[in-house]
Amino acid sequence: MRFASRLMLVLCLVGVVPVLLFGALSFHANRRELHRVVGGLQTQAAMDFARSCHQLVLSGVDNLRLASRYLPLEGLTPEQLSQVLDIPMRQLPAFNLLVLVDERGHALAPAVYSPEEDERPQRVTEASLALFSSQAPVRAALAAGAAIGPPYQLPESPGGRVALAVRVGTDASRVLLAELSLAELGQRVEELSEDGGRAFVVDAEGQPVIASPANRELSAEELQLVREGLSRGTSAVRTVSGADGVEYLAAFAPVPDLGWGVVVSRQAHAAFAPAEQVRRSTLLGALVALAATAGLGFVLARGVSQPVARLSEGVAALASGRYDQRVVEQGRDELGQLARSFNHMAGELQRRDAELRRWSEELQQRVDERTRQLREAQDQIARTRRLAALGSFSAGLAHELNNPLTGILGLLSLACEEVPEGTPLRESLEMSLEQSRRMCVIIRQMRQIAEQERSGGGRPLNPVQPVRAALHEVDPELRARGITLDCALNEPMPQVLGHAEQLQSVVTHLLRNAVTAMPAGGTLSVGLGTVEGDAVCLSVKDTGKGIPESLRDRIFDPFFTTKDEPGRIGLGLTVAHGIVEAHHGRIRVESAEGRGTTITVILPAVGAEAHLV
Repeated sequence: MRFASRLMLVLCLVGVVPVLLFGALSFHANRRELHRVVGGLQTQAAMDFARSCHQLVLSGVDNLRLASRYLPLEGLTPEQLSQVLDIPMRQLPAFNLLVLVDERGHALAPAVYSPEEDERPQRVTEASLALFSSQAPVRAALAAGAAIGPPYQLPESPGGRVALAVRVGTDASRVLLAELSLAELGQRVEELSEDGGRAFVVDAEGQPVIASPANRELSAEELQLVREGLSRGTSAVRTVSGADGVEYLAAFAPVPDLGWGVVVSRQAHAAFAPAEQVRRSTLLGALVALAATAGLGFVLARGVSQPVARLSEGVAALASGRYDQRVVEQGRDELGQLARSFNHMAGELQRRDAELRRWSEELQQRVDERTRQLREAQDQIARTRRLAALGSFSAGLAHELNNPLTGILGLLSLACEEVPEGTPLRESLEMSLEQSRRMCVIIRQMRQIAEQERSGGGRPLNPVQPVRAALHEVDPELRARGITLDCALNEPMPQVLGHAEQLQSVVTHLLRNAVTAMPAGGTLSVGLGTVEGDAVCLSVKDTGKGIPESLRDRIFDPFFTTKDEPGRIGLGLTVAHGIVEAHHGRIRVESAEGRGTTITVILPAVGAEAHLV
């Protein structure tokens, strides 16, 4: 092979192959990243759609339950029952019809349809009545108090429908049925189907109930995605071939508590368009590089074999990332100058590559740290705002409820003294008295949320004292449940600025929260120490069942609880969080399902920073 041909071949390989390799790697990397990012967005859209389905149906059940509780449905004629049911029918546009039936499903009064002047997207026909009667979950409602039937649709009506049932009263003989319109979900499906997308709402069998107007059938791959998601109860995303033969990036999400699912798809060519652009740019760049190297090889082919060969080796080394490679500098002609320039370039590239790597590592560390701090600050601000709003609301509500409730307690106490023991009336009065006292506890905790913001800075105190007082308070509960206490209180401790009774309340709430997490006994670990001498750290660790990751961000929300025990209000951790925030501290939760929960409270010591960041 001639030298010119060899030189041109080498230059082509050095100039074109890295471009093609880089282009191929960039194409696949971009496609993978787009699959992750766009797939994540598709999954989020599917999960949001699933939550909308869940909220729509449960809202319908709640409205139907309220109607069954507050409407006078006793001792009325069928005509009067229909007139009474017409009231919620006009007020709830999501319902297509309402009917009161007995335990065998027979109507006790004529069904109430949507008014003729009401422009609802779904109308009631004989076909829809027959399908509604077959899908109404009467027996399930009698057994459970409320039930949701499977979704269904009519060919001539947009969107789907679902039958809801709520037991009326406690005699298990009457059920209030309603047909809930899913037309709102149909509108959401049409929105998600714009720009070539597709969306489906499927039932528990994987059959589409609400689908995109252009294509109402699931392909085999889409059906497999739906069935796998329904069986596992988790979201999933993958590329599938649709019934129309087009490739889609499809995301599935289950509808919580209903057993349904939703599918949101986007055409793959639109989702991966940037990656395709990278591939086209790579081919164009390769063609440009090929032309340039061929011309350069033709020009340099005469009499410069060894210097060019060395330079080619150096270029190949740089292309492979070996920036320490140098070429021999011979002579003072153009080739010698080129060799010296090449070596200088390689040195600069090596230096800049090292700097770029170092800067990249430092920048990534700073970004990660700032992101973590920003996320924590955002979470703290959000919780503080919620607690502030709850505090204002709680103050007003507690003030308005406290005086009437005090009178109710007094009247109930006097009534209990007047009625003999053992009578049904005495039992009802005692039950009412107990529930009123429970309301007093709730109001007291709500008032505590409001008062903690006005408590002021407090005074310096030893943090060991409120911890010991709280341990003494819950000691009977620990003994009753057979819980082993592992206590490590380091003394002496630096003082903190605050209110002893409020800090004792924080520790008591944390201890009782840990106790309720261990109904069958376990080990409760309480530790009190310092953090670099500038802060006091309190940790409460239990060996309970832990907190699921999906619920971990909500445990400080008011009236939210993961405990199954009756009487749990869901304000303990909210109160504790508010007190810690008022004392310029932080509270953190670490938990893993099946391995218990650790709650850590950090308070600034006297003389340290006013706020912990």
